[in-house]
Amino acid sequence: MTSHAIRAGTEPASKRWLAQQFPHRAWLIGDLQRRINRAPDPIRAYAPSPDRFGQAMERTFALDLCDDPPYRDLIASLPESAKRRLLTTAGYVPTTDALDGTWRKSADHIPGARLFTVGSLLPDLDRAVHALRSATPELARQAIQAALRDRRAITAYATATRATRPVFAAFWASYTSGFRKALRGYGPVTVSLNLLDGLRIADFLAGTTIVELKTGHVDEPHHLDDLVDQVLTYALLAPLGGYPTTAVAMYLARYHVLAHYPLDTLLSRLAGEPTNTIEASRHLSALIRAEGPRRPPAVPRFEG
Repeated sequence: MTSHAIRAGTEPASKRWLAQQFPHRAWLIGDLQRRINRAPDPIRAYAPSPDRFGQAMERTFALDLCDDPPYRDLIASLPESAKRRLLTTAGYVPTTDALDGTWRKSADHIPGARLFTVGSLLPDLDRAVHALRSATPELARQAIQAALRDRRAITAYATATRATRPVFAAFWASYTSGFRKALRGYGPVTVSLNLLDGLRIADFLAGTTIVELKTGHVDEPHHLDDLVDQVLTYALLAPLGGYPTTAVAMYLARYHVLAHYPLDTLLSRLAGEPTNTIEASRHLSALIRAEGPRRPPAVPRFEG
């Protein structure tokens, strides 16, 4: 979800190449702006920490859309008791009695508040696991278990989650008004697509549609220009990672907008001519690999 765009003067080669390769984007930015302007009143509620809230909503929607538990690597790294507690809260049930057995969604509609409780915790657990990658699996497991049992951290986490519930309620009401059905209509959902060995992470692949979720403000032209670059990057890289892609969708949740575009038509119109998708994908991937990894996110601290 986090934009990879960097402001002028420090733009990486991949972003400059996208601007040169797909220069005819004024119509797309204009179309998105018209959709925003035609939409009902935007959601005016704000979370205390917008970035944290956006990550929590991404996970919450993923838990709702996926019949099988998403974020499998993260869930598998948790202690067994924590894994069972989180999956059960999110509405999943084990399909066998084996400890390492599979889990499956128990009902079509799990209460949103339960999903948000788990969705709010997953980003913090993900960062903690990332920070502990150099530790042995057992030490990492013990550290996560200790964090999950720490009363002060749990109290601070619960307080932060309660503070965002009114904002969550507004976004959830909009999502369940028709966007959930539309997203499910694209096909089975895969989340957190790991592209180019993690150099880029796409939010969702629904069927063969790349879906980018935004919960913040994206109504200015430079916001939308960055969004176009982000979605183009994911759509071009996804096939190289084994994810067939035929369309892109931008879910601008604050504005009640879900904009869907067939990929081939979109690329040709943005480029001003037919695009060799395979060649473009390989060239972009080479540029991104040359740029190297970005700084990993810091492990968050709860404010007491």
